[in-house]
Amino acid sequence: MKLVTFKVHTEERLGAYVGDSIVDLNSAYAVYLKEVEKKNAPLRRASFLIPACMKYFLAGGDEALDAAKKTLDFMNDKKPTVGLDSEKLVWDTNDVRIYAPIQRPGKLYCMAVNYYDHATERIKDPVKRKAEIDRLKSLNLDIPDLFQKPPTLVCNPGDPIIKPKNSEKLDYECELALIIGKKGKYIKKEEAYDYIAGYTVFIDVSWRDQGFPRDVEWGMYQRDINWTKGKGMDNAAPMGPSLVTSDEIPDPYSPPLKLITRVNGQVRQNNDTTHMIIKIPRILEYISNGTTLEPGDVISTGTVAGVAHNWNGFLQPGDILECEIQPMGTLVHKVISD
Repeated sequence: MKLVTFKVHTEERLGAYVGDSIVDLNSAYAVYLKEVEKKNAPLRRASFLIPACMKYFLAGGDEALDAAKKTLDFMNDKKPTVGLDSEKLVWDTNDVRIYAPIQRPGKLYCMAVNYYDHATERIKDPVKRKAEIDRLKSLNLDIPDLFQKPPTLVCNPGDPIIKPKNSEKLDYECELALIIGKKGKYIKKEEAYDYIAGYTVFIDVSWRDQGFPRDVEWGMYQRDINWTKGKGMDNAAPMGPSLVTSDEIPDPYSPPLKLITRVNGQVRQNNDTTHMIIKIPRILEYISNGTTLEPGDVISTGTVAGVAHNWNGFLQPGDILECEIQPMGTLVHKVISD
């Protein structure tokens, strides 16, 4: 399924794509319960198993996902258009506002330097670059380099990316993010995919001159990276436009998912998940070692080569940024001044 969080007027709803249209899953499930299963109180039952909030829906686990699949089969077969309260069941995408799939994740982790091509993209000589990639592979790297973004920095598809007054080096990183669907702690990597509800597109917006302070002659400032500031200003976490459930992407490496970034139509990033250094099962095993992961938590897995930092092409007000990973879709954002 291709799930979305959307709003009609001011009301948040949970939807699923059927072709180019969006089915309101909560309202459609109530109709299914009444007409097919002949249940009493279908509205209350629907709100319990398929609530309007994505995070609460994911907490319902396999039972909620099965209910959603039955609902979509029913919609494809019977094609009802009106809900039990005379509300609209199927929406054109132009008539709704698509929001980030998870509005406020409980935890939002990001991976740093997790693709071989990105880790070596400053090396311009192709022979030396290949030698460095081979060296990195020989190290059998196993410890993810992690940082967190505050969940309040999540912004919706189409929201602006902000160039603040304190930065001249605004950068992008197109990333594949996984969304947790089942509570877990000390997750074994062999079981990691069982805990993933699905995948979405994530942009790790970065301010390079804030993340790498070099203006003070002090050893700690010269060595360390200020992840919190350099990755953590307003609108730093665009996410969406959809959550594609893991049954449709059982293995994100076969076939590989391609990460593409365009700035004003120019392709900047274009590579795939086979170049990921530390794979998703190990990432989940590492993060959950002592930390409980819960439905709706988000883990972004790093970016491929082609960031603006190495293009000498930092984002400027008026630029149009597009980050695409199919089948989740494309995030499109305009850069504005603060």
